[in-house]
Amino acid sequence: MSGWKRKMARKQMKSGRGSLRRMSREHQDILQNIEFAFISTWRRRGDVDDRACHAAIECLLSGTEAPGGTAAVLLEQLLAVREMRTDVPEHLWRDGLRVVADSIRTHSQRRPGEVGYLSFVGQYVPA
Repeated sequence: MSGWKRKMARKQMKSGRGSLRRMSREHQDILQNIEFAFISTWRRRGDVDDRACHAAIECLLSGTEAPGGTAAVLLEQLLAVREMRTDVPEHLWRDGLRVVADSIRTHSQRRPGEVGYLSFVGQYVPA
């Protein structure tokens, strides 16, 4: 790899884009599992929004408890997915959570009731 390519690869990893590309290319199944937990819950319940999805991920990443309500329900869904995916190393699971959190921040301002992220991802998840 040339010096320029190495420099760009380091820059992408620092910005998080490298992680997104790597996860999207090599571990799409992990991202889909996380997103499916959110979308299936959103389709069943009327109180799921982008803010609650982001809060559930942040709780998992920081090791804190969910503030309650919808975020707690989503956190339980993510924990259930994690239990099913024992084949996934912890560092890849956490990278997947970070990538989905970045996607939520990209597609939403996380205001109460906002579902921009869920609407975007929902079009790719079969009903």
